[in-house]
Amino acid sequence: MSSDMEILRRAYERENDTRDRRPPQHRNWEFYTIGASRKDINRLVDEGMVIVALKSSTLTKYKLSEKGRNFVFATSMEREFTKIPAASVLEAMNLVVGFEDMKDAIARAVEARRRINFLLEGPPACAKSLLLEGVRSAVPDAYIAFGSRTSAAGLSDALFERQPSVLLLDEADKMDNDCYSVLLGLMESGEVLETKSRKMRGIRLETMVIAACNSSAKMPPEFLSRFALHAHFPKYSREEFIEVCTGFLTRAESCPSDLASFIGQMVYDSSIGDVRKARGAWQLMTAPTRDEALRVIQLMLKYGSDNHNRRKGSLQKERLL
Repeated sequence: MSSDMEILRRAYERENDTRDRRPPQHRNWEFYTIGASRKDINRLVDEGMVIVALKSSTLTKYKLSEKGRNFVFATSMEREFTKIPAASVLEAMNLVVGFEDMKDAIARAVEARRRINFLLEGPPACAKSLLLEGVRSAVPDAYIAFGSRTSAAGLSDALFERQPSVLLLDEADKMDNDCYSVLLGLMESGEVLETKSRKMRGIRLETMVIAACNSSAKMPPEFLSRFALHAHFPKYSREEFIEVCTGFLTRAESCPSDLASFIGQMVYDSSIGDVRKARGAWQLMTAPTRDEALRVIQLMLKYGSDNHNRRKGSLQKERLL
């Protein structure tokens, strides 16, 4: 199932693993230890990429040839040049107010191009989706999937066809259970296997997963265990909410800072909703004034779900009387 490049890369990593106490010239390997078949290795031997390092009646061990090492090194250097600088990722996430340490951790992981998986959990509009969008805008080959609109087949097809370096999962708690079977292999070993019409296909990817959800309570424990960092985002305090609204509306919507702060206060104190509602209020305003902000907030309150439920309850009482 593995490609020749993947086999050579795994062999290279094994031979250059600094945790191996043996001298470099003795770091040989057997075919199955790098996820290859005998047929794969025989082909690479014929191509001069791999040589037999040790052979006995019971086993055969291999090493990369000089040609094989040079090939992997050149490909790795090409990959290094395509890295996304952490600074670029941080800049793309600048709409998110606060969480500087979390943004830095994600940006460094993206730059390193390692399979480090993150799960961001918290209430609606606590910056999770904005973080995902920031990474998406900074990483050209990133792919974003929305849990409520993602099937296992669709996710599998996207991974095979796009081979993203970063998979972003928004609303991950709303995924179908079948999606987890695709993700478990991807997050553990980088492998994606699929059987269609009695035909199997497979691929090995270096894809990191960044997922966001409101609650992880119903997610399988084996899925949760594959995240290096499971971050719980707290609900904003009043002060934090106003700060976030101010930062977001000024940066994303060019709203005057004092008016953005006022909108944040009104949305929070009126219990209308989250930061998205603050953005909606600004977008509904026809003039950048406090009076106009008040008019829109009152409109939202008048036709909000809470007011609708109160009116519905009153109507039912009147009918009973």
